[in-house]
Parts: sequence; C-alpha cells; structure tokens
Amino acid sequence: MLSEEQINRIALLSDEVLYPEAVDFIRQLLDEEDCEPLPNSQINGLHAISLALNYQALRDFVTHQTERNWHQDKRNTETFYKKLKEYMEFMKKKRLKNDFHLLSDQGGPQAVRTQTEELMAQLMAEFIQHLAAENSRLLGEQAQKRKKKEEFSRRER
Repeated sequence: MLSEEQINRIALLSDEVLYPEAVDFIRQLLDEEDCEPLPNSQINGLHAISLALNYQALRDFVTHQTERNWHQDKRNTETFYKKLKEYMEFMKKKRLKNDFHLLSDQGGPQAVRTQTEELMAQLMAEFIQHLAAENSRLLGEQAQKRKKKEEFSRRER
C-alpha cells in the first residue's frame, strides 16, 4: 500500500513531470519517427488498461502490442508501443528510485517488488492519461484541418 506521501508526490510528478513528458513523447513520435497519432481505439484501450492499476497487466498488454505482426499501414502503432515499452523500462529501472525518490528499501525484497509494481501502476496511469489527452487533441486538430480543407475544396468548385 502506498503512503500518503508517495501518493502526493505522484500527483505532483503527474503535473510537473509526466504531463510535459507525455506531450514530448507524442511530439517526438510525430516529428522524429514520422508517426501519426494513435487511433482512438488504441489509445482508449491502453488508457482503460492503465486505469486498472495493475502494472503486470499493463506491461503484458504493451509487450503483446510490440510483438504483434503489424500490417504496414499500422506501423505507427507498433512504433508507439515500442517507444512506450522503452519508456516504461527506463522509468522502472532508473527514475522510480533515483530521480523521483518514491521507492523505499524497507521491508525486504518482496516488499520492494510489491511497492515497485504499485508505484509503476500509478505513474504509468498518470502518464498514459496525459498521452491520451495529447493524442486526442492532435486527432482533433487533424479533423479540423481536414474539415477546413474540404470546405475550401467545395468553395473552389
């Protein structure tokens, strides 16, 4: 069970660290990997799984998505999940204890593992919530651009 201090720290990290990182994560995919935002079905499914607050289930889902044989027109989704898996691994190995100072060494190895799973579930739920919001915002922008383009095309006729 997470302490009140850990829960409060996660809330603060969500606003100050995870939100900007989620925006950067999506923007890097678009700018550097030449990806498109995820389809609503993918981002909503990922978000729903993250809300279960079961890190093992989330990790299994992301791993499954990275191992799928994606059709060529779905490579954006494959790239997204590979990058998300890398982010999750980095978060767990380096940031949880060293950067965020959330992990306590008290209680022995089993207690640390349990605490790690709970913390990762919370952190990733927050991160994915921000990913979903940014992804939805970008999908909305794309829809607006298409609509304006269609309206312009109709006026040109």
